[in-house]
Amino acid sequence: MIARHFRLVVAVVAALTASACQNAKPPMQKLPEISFANLRPFQLDVGQLEIVSEFVATGRAPHIEHLMPVSPEGAAQRWAQDRLKPVGRTGTARVVIKDAKVVEVPLAIDKGISGAFKKEQELRYEAALSVAIQILDQRGMIQGETMAQASRSRTVAEGITLNERDRVLYDISESLVKDIDQQMAQLIQGYLGRWVR
Repeated sequence: MIARHFRLVVAVVAALTASACQNAKPPMQKLPEISFANLRPFQLDVGQLEIVSEFVATGRAPHIEHLMPVSPEGAAQRWAQDRLKPVGRTGTARVVIKDAKVVEVPLAIDKGISGAFKKEQELRYEAALSVAIQILDQRGMIQGETMAQASRSRTVAEGITLNERDRVLYDISESLVKDIDQQMAQLIQGYLGRWVR
């Protein structure tokens, strides 16, 4: 009788241990901050910097911006704070985030017997970032404007872990905003040069 109870206790403990191991999540990875603080900022002859977003995230599929470790919108805001420095007395440099979407597109995969023996691309992420800089006078009238656009598309294989997925999404945001920075480095000099000190 005692041996029977002992075997039952051992079986319950083993089942609970196995269940705990299956439910254990991998530790969340710490991704670096997307920053442009290491680059010399554009010193603009305006009194203030304003960042406005015209992009409205839906918060539902197929949009996934709200699930990303760093959204393109957040990366663009950080870019503006790091790279544009108001050093004048009047006027405003307004950064307008016009688009910052990321959508998840399911891809067709082989669900037959042969599909069990191969790893296929399961999802495609399609992303776009569009950022404008406007120079406004004291009355709020636009005196100068330029805009940069970037896009990215990336597929991922089935069975990807959450940490791997977060890294892919982080890389997408980082790539988009770096493209914007490279374009703006030329556009600001070309179209807003009279406000650059």
